[in-house]
Amino acid sequence: MRKAVLNKSMCDRSPFCPALRSCKFGAIKRNVRGFFDVEIEIDKEKCTGCSVCVRFCPQGAIKMVEE
Repeated sequence: MRKAVLNKSMCDRSPFCPALRSCKFGAIKRNVRGFFDVEIEIDKEKCTGCSVCVRFCPQGAIKMVEE
């Protein structure tokens, strides 16, 4: 099954992440420590492999991998 994987070095960690808003399964989480101190994570248990987040990530930091 395919799952989304985040390349943290390519992610701009925007508090307004469009990929996060695109996931209707709630698999992408945002941990906010400060206004511009944000960490984006993908919950592999919730990810269904639909790849919508890949299309919405403006940085190209999310890709699908076979597990």
